[in-house]
Amino acid sequence: MTPLRGDVAVLLEKAPPKRQALAEAAFVFFAVLGPSSVARLGRGAAVAVELALLAWGLMLLRPWESSRRGGWWGVLGLVVALGGAGAGAWVASDAEMNKGFSLSMAPLVIRALGMCLLVAVLLWRDGQGPAQVGLVREGWARELLLGGVVLAGTYVVHLAVSVPLAAVAVALKLAGQELAARKDVAAALLDTGLGVPAFAAIMVVVTGFEEFVFRGFLVPRLKVVLGGWVPAILVAAVLFSVGHFYEGTLAVFQTFVMGAWFGFVLWYRGRLLPLIVAHAAFNTISFALMLWLSRSGFLEKLPPL
Repeated sequence: MTPLRGDVAVLLEKAPPKRQALAEAAFVFFAVLGPSSVARLGRGAAVAVELALLAWGLMLLRPWESSRRGGWWGVLGLVVALGGAGAGAWVASDAEMNKGFSLSMAPLVIRALGMCLLVAVLLWRDGQGPAQVGLVREGWARELLLGGVVLAGTYVVHLAVSVPLAAVAVALKLAGQELAARKDVAAALLDTGLGVPAFAAIMVVVTGFEEFVFRGFLVPRLKVVLGGWVPAILVAAVLFSVGHFYEGTLAVFQTFVMGAWFGFVLWYRGRLLPLIVAHAAFNTISFALMLWLSRSGFLEKLPPL
């Protein structure tokens, strides 16, 4: 075993049986993306989905049973998460009606905190702890430094997938459509008025939640369901990517590759902190670049689409 190779077996300690693992994975996925997925159908549809998710969560958590440890905390996390997701869905719905695109950071942060609490309760209820999602206090300083290595690898992977996807976009005459989607996202991020330090702080929360849920929680659960690490990592990457259609169709493929990269790092290293550091840093650097391009006037100089 090399010094960088971690013990991933700890991620599966006290893992629930296959049926329960599948139920928890499906519920968490739909709780994360359900409300936003129906945003275009209006607020009524979003409310209906949230109520259905709340009922599903109650049946899964069963907080009224004394044997269900921490169930009411899980319900609180679910309510907070659905509240944030619902608020974000309403903002998206209003923006759609106004033929625009909007990003609101407050709902994202609220959803992130709620989902982290909900997933933490699911882990606790199953008798698991932080170590089972790759959060270990021992050697945390080294894990922070390794985040820089993972970040460098993230850029390599990003460039490796971006070049062929750009060629595909040109061949399929999707370049204009994809560029328009990216410009909308960039404009929405810049419209938040955030500076780089504030954005970085928010990214620690938001990307921390994404890594906690999609890598730390879903990958081991899917390993139980599917029987292998590779299919678990790839399916988790698919689930992660479907929430990024707003960035453009080809961006979904980019996100899938990035999610798979982070999943394989988790499998190799068995630690979540380097992934959070790399993910937050990658998003923050991208935002800083967009901010610089905007202030330099380059974005405005791009040809109309």
